[in-house]
Amino acid sequence: MKKPAAACVGSPALAAFLAEALHGFRLKTYPSAAAFLKSPAGERLAVIEASLPDMSGRDLTAVLRGDKATAGLLLVLTGPGPYSPAAAALSLENGADEYFSFPPEPALFRARVQNLLARAAAGAPPPAKPSEYSYGALTVSPEARSAAVGGVKVRLTALEFDLLLYFLRNPGRVVARTVLLEQVWKLGTEAGTRAVDKRIEALRSKLGRFGSKIRTVFGLGYIFKL
Repeated sequence: MKKPAAACVGSPALAAFLAEALHGFRLKTYPSAAAFLKSPAGERLAVIEASLPDMSGRDLTAVLRGDKATAGLLLVLTGPGPYSPAAAALSLENGADEYFSFPPEPALFRARVQNLLARAAAGAPPPAKPSEYSYGALTVSPEARSAAVGGVKVRLTALEFDLLLYFLRNPGRVVARTVLLEQVWKLGTEAGTRAVDKRIEALRSKLGRFGSKIRTVFGLGYIFKL
């Protein structure tokens, strides 16, 4: 029987725990969110640490849920103990399937993971994305690749439109510049984070009053907030 595949996104301590708790799984380790997003989505399950070098585990969970290629992944978040109902609730709201304080009890962790995998074996496909996004006077059609403010078309480059669409699909989530380079530019970090800043500055200008909704989170990246 083929071994189930799992991804560990986080520290060596998490990797060591999973190697023991998920004995028999094909485990691949990623040290950061960017490293995981850059890799092919070959795993069914991802165990994500709450604190990553480039973004929070909860934000990574939201990004994965918003991407068609990774929306069906089973996502388990783990944060520093003791167990916090508030942290668990927030993790589940961001799209996680399970939450554990670290380190969890190995037998319970394995049992819950196996239960998740069994339930997902014949699960329903992820919900379809909306055919149009509408926020007040701002409307964006992914299929027509068009954007308008107050009925007036906004002329965006292909990259600017993809950037806007990414923010619309991940509202209220802090997104690191490196993640935008991976997910929108799709060139790794070759373009450089300054390229992200310049393109967002241009996008803000073209969106008029809606441009201020794309806010800078100093030291982290950007967030789209209404």
